[in-house]
Amino acid sequence: GQRSAAHRSEAGETRRFRAAAEKDSVLRETDREEIMARHRKLFRFLAPAFALGILASPTQADFYQGKDLNVIVNAGAGGGLTRTARLFMTTMKKHLGTNVVIKNVPGGGGVKGLNFLVEKAKPDGLTVLWGPANPSAKLLDLPGTRYDPKKLVIIGAGANSYVTIVRADVGIKDPADLLKVKPLIVGGRSTTDGLGIFARLPLDVLGVGYRYVPGYNSQPKMNAAIRAREIQALTTGHPGYIAFYKDTILKSGDAVAVYYHSPMGPTGEPQRLSHYPAEMKHFVDFYRDSHGGKDPSGPMWEAYKWFATYQTHPLGLYAPPDTPSARVTELRAAFAKTIADKEFVTAYEKSLKSAPKFVVGKDAEYLLTDYDVISPQAREGLKQLTARKRN
Repeated sequence: GQRSAAHRSEAGETRRFRAAAEKDSVLRETDREEIMARHRKLFRFLAPAFALGILASPTQADFYQGKDLNVIVNAGAGGGLTRTARLFMTTMKKHLGTNVVIKNVPGGGGVKGLNFLVEKAKPDGLTVLWGPANPSAKLLDLPGTRYDPKKLVIIGAGANSYVTIVRADVGIKDPADLLKVKPLIVGGRSTTDGLGIFARLPLDVLGVGYRYVPGYNSQPKMNAAIRAREIQALTTGHPGYIAFYKDTILKSGDAVAVYYHSPMGPTGEPQRLSHYPAEMKHFVDFYRDSHGGKDPSGPMWEAYKWFATYQTHPLGLYAPPDTPSARVTELRAAFAKTIADKEFVTAYEKSLKSAPKFVVGKDAEYLLTDYDVISPQAREGLKQLTARKRN
């Protein structure tokens, strides 16, 4: 009996031990399942970030927090380029977590600011340039050009259109009267910048005589000059058109917008834009209408096509050569977030009366890498144009 009682007691302990072990095993298995479930949930959450390469280390993520981002604008203060820089950076600084300090470095049609970027700016991701890369200056080996566009780091770039404006009191009642005006006094910043070239190249293609007066380093100065009758014609970027001319001398009839310019498409046809009045035509259509339906031709036309391809993205953001890849990645990510930000899009459309058109990162690199793909006729046409100090 004693042996039986002991056996029963031992068996009971064994059962309790086994039950406890089984329970513990179940608990451990449950714990493992919960842990694995949490891991799977975390992986699903983080996988898109890893796939996009945007999960930065804590050091990277905090790099821009509270720092000053110095933004060089290679044009004078108060013009359309500075206005767009402030507009863009108001949103981009939010996505970077930085403060923004804008510094205007005008001169040489934008060349002085680009030289400053490559020669004096530290390649630490804290200094960038907003404006055109002006590849024509390097293409033509213009004096004073000490930067190589191919070595710049492009963060992103926005396309722009341009408008040529002529005073009405030179005998223009409608745009077609332009062909009768000789010589026309045209004002601009320099002999090599985008506005000056877009002011003169079309006149050369049309065969209109003119005299060119450079030296107006900002759009406010050109605006004052055309109002004071110092000059009779100029070309402005779209932001300048909205800020200075659309609702002033164009609305009053004191001046006429004779045509606009826009980026060329892959087939050589320009982009037609709906945000301009119907009577303002693209330069190509203006030429055809005034020449019996014929298409433009000749070396100056070849030059125009090249210029309309590579010099129509002036709203660019560039970093100095040798900027660390981690900084470039962060800047491009913030740029991409900015152009997708509804707040920015709304502010852009309200300010510029047009939709923003930007390319980012590798999609924008062709503007710097392919600019020297140009026909001999186009290069010669540009050389002839920029060699004239005063026309």
